Amino acid sequence: MSLLKQWRYLLLSIFAIVALTAFVACGDDDDDDDGGEDTPTETADGGEETPAGGDGERIDGGDLIVHGNEPDSLDPHFSSFAQDISLHRMLWRGMYWLDADFNVTPHMAADDPEVSADGTVYTIPIREGLTWSDGDDLTSEDFVLGLHRTCNPDNAGQYQYVLTNVIGCDDYYSAYGSEDAPLTPTAEELEALRGAVGVTAPDATTVEITLQNPQPTFPIILALWMTFPVPAHLFPDPGQEWPAGPSAPDALAYNGPYIMTGYTPQDSAVLEPNPNWAAPNDVSPTLDTLTIRFIDDSSVANNAYRNDELGYADVDTTVLSAVVSEFGEGDEYFKNLKASTRGLQMNLDRPPLDNLEVRLALSQAIDRDAMVEVVTNGANDATTSWIPGNLPAGAAPDAYAECCGYNPTAAQERLANAGYPDGAGFPTDLTILVGDSPAARDTAEFLQASLQDTLNIQVGIEVVDSATRSARFTSEDFWLFPGGWIQDYPDPENWIVGLYDTDGPLNHYNCSSAEIDQLIADNQFNTDNDARIDAYTRINDIITEEACGIAPYWHENDHHLIKPNVVGLRENISAQDAFQAGDWFAESWGFSE
Repeated sequence: MSLLKQWRYLLLSIFAIVALTAFVACGDDDDDDDGGEDTPTETADGGEETPAGGDGERIDGGDLIVHGNEPDSLDPHFSSFAQDISLHRMLWRGMYWLDADFNVTPHMAADDPEVSADGTVYTIPIREGLTWSDGDDLTSEDFVLGLHRTCNPDNAGQYQYVLTNVIGCDDYYSAYGSEDAPLTPTAEELEALRGAVGVTAPDATTVEITLQNPQPTFPIILALWMTFPVPAHLFPDPGQEWPAGPSAPDALAYNGPYIMTGYTPQDSAVLEPNPNWAAPNDVSPTLDTLTIRFIDDSSVANNAYRNDELGYADVDTTVLSAVVSEFGEGDEYFKNLKASTRGLQMNLDRPPLDNLEVRLALSQAIDRDAMVEVVTNGANDATTSWIPGNLPAGAAPDAYAECCGYNPTAAQERLANAGYPDGAGFPTDLTILVGDSPAARDTAEFLQASLQDTLNIQVGIEVVDSATRSARFTSEDFWLFPGGWIQDYPDPENWIVGLYDTDGPLNHYNCSSAEIDQLIADNQFNTDNDARIDAYTRINDIITEEACGIAPYWHENDHHLIKPNVVGLRENISAQDAFQAGDWFAESWGFSE
């Protein structure tokens, strides 16, 4: 059995474990903090509602407007946020794709990769005759440049860590050294490092990738956004600045189902069908335009939906019961469970959050059950575990209740042990950074009241727009941050590697554990899957028991409003949604009669 087939078997086995609870493949976070073919969707009461309509009923034409958040970046080789990734997958596509059943299938590639006997060399055939939206040829060089761009230190891709096994990628990415030991490479030295990256194009229709070690998860990584191609005719330098804002539509070329024709900051992005879309899945857009309106406040989005200004909106979960009653389960309201965990993230570089007793005191001051009811009207599921219990290496929601769950007496004792009895002397400059939505504000206010009532400490609340919130988190300009993780691909490494290793690029809360680092080093490329899962299980223990950057408080569910005449969204609600329902397959969106 080839390595690729072995991985497919492993992937399907993992998926079978969680088939009753839909995954969501996304990015780092979205701003609310709440939160195949006619696939039945779970409704709020746990039943199944087979959605009406289907892709076969789509009509040509129409202007669909959907709710979204403004992206932090339009660069798929840089971004890590869910709203960014959602948009990227509409505009660009990679060599491979994950279908509705999580099979890794050829997309811009002509076939499965040929994998060397030792599992370290992938030879990938690219489809002939591909073109960019501007008519220029799309060749293997564009895919090579995309991978180089993610590894490039000037671009500093936030998901570079998933390519750490590619020969030379880490060396190239680390060319400028570290803050403590900076380096000043010459242009020639940078080019030499780039040339040493194990991604090459032997000819116009072949990509060759060389790994340091066999990697069970590498085939699925080839389907993710950080491997998307770059239009080399426009951006020959992998460190070249990517266009942003209103300048972007005319400065970019696309190979996905849509092209971007307009971008208005803090308002919207306008997309139109790509005339050169290669349609590897035999599905092409039927819409005239697809507009994504940037609305941070889900209550505003719901009112726009009521006024027929939107065909899709995320539900304002602060009034969930009323929304379900108003729109009806399975009629216009849909719910799906997702592989996502939210919690109070803490910047461990800022005292006193570097003190374990303080972090556990904050964790034990949070009544998670009450928080779910008060803040989300029961929309989510309370937890103390980082990795959800229905995933390999995960744990049950109450698994860490004794060390980290709600316990006011223990919380007060821990704070006293840290030197702040009854909150005396506790710093007053701590703030909770949140986006501008009802759910986000309610979350912050609940946490603020919990810390005041239980620990007699006062923290402030900062409310900012979505883009500012994302940028502040990435730059580590925060104290406390209600955030978390949405799974990108179905393997527990996606919950740990890059997020909780000391130098992980997404470790913006500065968790540092020698044991975690060693477990990752010993097991990331371990072909003994049982041992690999055991290692990640232990890491989940450490993250939670040491509140190492986060105190988890709920596993998230998605709640959608979709107009009855809009098709392609509800039919494709799946584990791969980033922001909107079915946004991994946006070419299927349209209108019915």
